[in-house]
Amino acid sequence: MRIAVTGTTGRVGAALVRHLAPHHEIIPLPRRICDLADTVSLKNALARTECEVFINPAGLTSLEACEDDPALAKRVNAEAPGEIETWASARGVLVFHFSTDYVFSGATPDLRTESETPAPVSEYARSKLAGEHAILRNPENCVIRIAWVFGPEKPSFVDHQFDAALEGRPLAAVADKFSLPVYTRDLAIWIERLIHLKTSGIVHACNSGESVTWHWLATAVAEEMVACGALGAFPAIRSQALEEIASFRAKRPRFTAMDTRRLTEILGHTPRSWRDALAEYVRGRCSAC
Repeated sequence: MRIAVTGTTGRVGAALVRHLAPHHEIIPLPRRICDLADTVSLKNALARTECEVFINPAGLTSLEACEDDPALAKRVNAEAPGEIETWASARGVLVFHFSTDYVFSGATPDLRTESETPAPVSEYARSKLAGEHAILRNPENCVIRIAWVFGPEKPSFVDHQFDAALEGRPLAAVADKFSLPVYTRDLAIWIERLIHLKTSGIVHACNSGESVTWHWLATAVAEEMVACGALGAFPAIRSQALEEIASFRAKRPRFTAMDTRRLTEILGHTPRSWRDALAEYVRGRCSAC
């Protein structure tokens, strides 16, 4: 199968290429070839692309950048996906587009389901929701919502905590915001399954388990590091409140852990827990120390 993938220098795009390449013909569309912010770049890239499936993990993901430049956020996260949908629908190409748990207001601690009505509280989230709507103009397309992605392709919160602990630097993490993370290795496997089944609509794709804060995630990283001998003792990790983070100028929703029941039905099994996925990743990093 010929599969085009945008954002191939990013965490999700790189993971998808690595996993899919052995069994499919991959057409990589990194930003230098397919810049969603540039209408001409996108148009030219699409004109040269012949594929059966188009996967779009590319986007403007910095909440502060989106607040500072709403027009750019709209262009990259909403208008460009709309142009991709128009191009794909005219050619019978299925689109798998990535979105975010931040489309929800997160006002209550319930698990967010695919049927819940989104209520975005930031420019980033509003632009991503508009992108979802654009992609789903064709009901055969698929929107995959993800959160707190970690993996070897690009440093994430997990890596920052690992490196800080290893170097003996002070550790701190937010303790009043909840979600469920996703490991890129698992995500890529799930996406291949979604493509094979021609899954449509919205799918929440994250590892299973109890919803977690960044502080709990940092604690789990440190525990795995102690267990594999990378740390001699468990370090202190200071709890922070969202309001303490001066760099967070855009509003963040507090409770956005997503329900994985639809993903479970698609896969035929419950996705493994975030704790098991994290343990595999951290132990891999420990072995490389």
